[in-house]
Amino acid sequence: MSTVSIRHDVAGPFGLLTVRKAFQSHGAMAAYDYTPNRTGRLPKEWVDAYQSDRENPGISYVVYSYNTPIAWVSVNGEPIIPDVGYSVTTTRHQELCRVWL
Repeated sequence: MSTVSIRHDVAGPFGLLTVRKAFQSHGAMAAYDYTPNRTGRLPKEWVDAYQSDRENPGISYVVYSYNTPIAWVSVNGEPIIPDVGYSVTTTRHQELCRVWL
């Protein structure tokens, strides 16, 4: 997995989020083309949704901020972005997901 700059590599029509490619930023953001088990600070109702989505229909792409999944894409292409507030940094990561996933 490549280490990238959020400012230059993640957003945009050809950015890593748009093409759903795995990455690790120099900071707290990362994305995976598999589904890690860790749920970090995700609230219980969203942990249940994440785990359920892992089983059916399946998750093809997950975006993390720090150790928390902040967005995922089901195998049918539907992006799920929990409406949960976190830090200023994670809020920026969530906005990138809203725009580019």
